[in-house]
Amino acid sequence: MEKTHSLTMTDRRDIALTGVTDVKEFSETSVNLKTEMGALAIRGKKLTIGRLNTDTGELYISGEIDMIKYARSAGGGVIEGLFK
Repeated sequence: MEKTHSLTMTDRRDIALTGVTDVKEFSETSVNLKTEMGALAIRGKKLTIGRLNTDTGELYISGEIDMIKYARSAGGGVIEGLFK
């Protein structure tokens, strides 16, 4: 099965993601997660997870989005340390 991932952001307030494999860390100012296409960090204010479906890999985040950053990661090392 082919790995897929998508991210749709609306008005810098709502993000819909697919292909999420793990949520590593979540707070009101940051979400660090793993997707089918690598690690992803989201930063902002008043972030909330509206819905998470681990079976389908869907995740919905709301809040004031300031930054979205991808990094290819094979599960550790220096790159993963950047998201902490």
